[in-house]
Amino acid sequence: MPGIQRMFDPNTGGGIITSIPQTTVFANSKLVAVQGSTGSAHAPCPKPPIHCAGAWATIATQSSVFVHSIPVIRDGDIDTCGHARTAGSTSVFAV
Repeated sequence: MPGIQRMFDPNTGGGIITSIPQTTVFANSKLVAVQGSTGSAHAPCPKPPIHCAGAWATIATQSSVFVHSIPVIRDGDIDTCGHARTAGSTSVFAV
């Protein structure tokens, strides 16, 4: 079962979530990531620029769990830059 993603969790390119469009739901003392969260620059930034800070966003590909009507991001979801989410919570899961 995939773990949920939270503030500062990375994608496979090393981009970490730094901005989340919700402020009230936490897991493991970290803000839960939802669709539309954005993050840090990671390889191969600056070319192409889609990998640069604030240029990519998270996409919930299969989540049936929502925070304020916004889908939760899980391990394995693919960001708009093409990298997969990884290393989320090991104790809070979403299907």
